Amino acid sequence: MKLQILIEPEKLAYWYFRLNGFLTIVNFVVHPDRGHKQETDVDILGARFPYRAELLENPMEDKEIFSAVKNKPYIVIAEVKTGTCNLNGPWIKLKRKNMHRVLSAVGVFPKEFLDEIAARIYKEGVFENEFAYLTLFCIGSQINRNLNRQYSKVPQVTWTDILEFIYNRFNKYRIQKAAHPQWDSTGHKLWKCVLGSENKEDFIKNIKVDTQHKRQSSQT
Repeated sequence: MKLQILIEPEKLAYWYFRLNGFLTIVNFVVHPDRGHKQETDVDILGARFPYRAELLENPMEDKEIFSAVKNKPYIVIAEVKTGTCNLNGPWIKLKRKNMHRVLSAVGVFPKEFLDEIAARIYKEGVFENEFAYLTLFCIGSQINRNLNRQYSKVPQVTWTDILEFIYNRFNKYRIQKAAHPQWDSTGHKLWKCVLGSENKEDFIKNIKVDTQHKRQSSQT
């Protein structure tokens, strides 16, 4: 039986970050210093702390891209696309100073360092010092080769990668994850689909990213 479950893109990305130990804000609005019109929004803003371990004995294995950063928080500014991975103008145009606004709102770095950090992010997409590791992060249907040449350090993760991780996490830790009445509707859908799928490939076929929802939300 084919389930064919539709999942909103930001909600699917949220579960990927959540299962990897991130505390997240979805659709984080970047407000201007003057006026009432918002500058832009961050699809997902997330923070993962360095000593994160789910389960005291034999902790669950997170993606190496996250666990490889040791002894400091891992901060993501994630851009979610239904199509090819990409970065919107607000994150690559220095004059608009939206990165300054996000950094200030997050509050990880002292104010006197914001110019330096923002400049590095606009140029390379990644910044690291003793306080934290901060990176832009792209999610989409396929890797953007041009973007990879310009921002080689910025992670690009596909929907297939995300679904593989979710399936493996729920399947491997089925007993530990079985009791979850507090989960949102997306978490319940994903869990039900894992249980109803014959294997990982079947699960990936059964989940569809809701491209129409993303298109509508981006226009509002």
